[in-house]
Amino acid sequence: MAKSRFTIINADVILSSGSDNKVIDVRQNIVELSFFESLHKEYVDARMVMLDDFGFRTELSTTGTERINIVVANGDNPHAPHINKTFFFSKINDVEKTNERSEVLSIDLVEEHVYVNAMKCISRSYEGTLEDAIIDISQRDLGKEVIKTKRFEGSAQGQRKFVIPYMSPLETIVWLKNRMTTRTGSPIYLSADLYNNDLIFQSLDELLRADVINEDLPLRYTDAMMSGEGDVDREQITHFEETNAEDALALYEEGAIGSLYSSLDTHTGQRFDTHISVREIIQDFYTNELISPSTTQTIFDPSLVIGGKPSDEYDAVAIHQVTSSNTYNQFKSYHDESQLIDGTTLYESRLKVKNKIIRQILRKNMIDIEMDGGLFFESKISPGARLRLIFLNPNSSASSKDVNKSIDNKRSGDYLLMNTAHNMLDEDHSVSARLVKLGDIPSTFTL
Repeated sequence: MAKSRFTIINADVILSSGSDNKVIDVRQNIVELSFFESLHKEYVDARMVMLDDFGFRTELSTTGTERINIVVANGDNPHAPHINKTFFFSKINDVEKTNERSEVLSIDLVEEHVYVNAMKCISRSYEGTLEDAIIDISQRDLGKEVIKTKRFEGSAQGQRKFVIPYMSPLETIVWLKNRMTTRTGSPIYLSADLYNNDLIFQSLDELLRADVINEDLPLRYTDAMMSGEGDVDREQITHFEETNAEDALALYEEGAIGSLYSSLDTHTGQRFDTHISVREIIQDFYTNELISPSTTQTIFDPSLVIGGKPSDEYDAVAIHQVTSSNTYNQFKSYHDESQLIDGTTLYESRLKVKNKIIRQILRKNMIDIEMDGGLFFESKISPGARLRLIFLNPNSSASSKDVNKSIDNKRSGDYLLMNTAHNMLDEDHSVSARLVKLGDIPSTFTL
């Protein structure tokens, strides 16, 4: 099967100099085009490599504040746009002369609201939930709509009162987002999407509960696993590299396995000390059906005993925090811990520390893959999607006749897509992606 193709329908540069917004079509001059998405970013950025043989920088007097509207479609259906984004020029990365009359420019691009963000500073107070404040700031200061997914249940922090201390809109959004958690302590993401122009609220909890989008046709790193049905080349991984694989020592050193959380309330003078173990967090994930009961967790070894007690019972890191309750009477402030009702028990949630631990856990067992971009492009797959990956067992003595027995159960499984980079060069489209393993391959899975 031929590699996936793409078509640039529109690439109009809108010049900012002069009274009229002059438009220049640079479609035929684009050599390479890349788009970058991340579950952790509130914007999509891009990079464009173009041939300047018509005096783009000199004759047109560019200033670095130009905009460009890029519309890209699948090469097989050029009349159905998949991507329609407007970017600001961020900077010219590199200039390479091809001859005395032409040069190749490498230009970084950012979405419009990133440029708007650089010009604004916020100082105002809010009463309400953290997510409502983010939605208001995004709409009022950045001109960006925010979508809540159907499964988004909101943050566990509830109603708050806080003052934004002279920060840019995006700095404020990140500040508030980092304080938000679910009832299990899982992080909440606000991310941009390559295929629409809105920002999307979604939590790790709902992403873990979501269905695997390629359950029947997993991505695979071997020609031996062709199912014989459909475009199998679209699921072929051409390269992979493991990142931070089995780095359990780092998790212990960072306090992600066991740590002490200490909070001093200056209003009441009370000090609250508690031990937090990753075992407790994993159990919460199983209880709330965020991890399938048939999946064995690989985050830490629950049977490891050091000095006569389980390794997760040690306080590898001590975290101290000073807060002041009742700053705003009936409202909790930014730093106050949430009191959650669970059945008939009122308990201190310690969500901030759990959130920190879960973020650290997600950095374990990451994998980077490269493959043809057709599946991602046509199915509009963005960070936050759950994907199934299959790898062969590196044991050469494994059965080659029974493909299911040759699966590498350690590496194969269901993954969460964190970052994507689309690279479009010479009409060929490839994707580089970073994923985090969530669970093993189901025992009922067959090829």
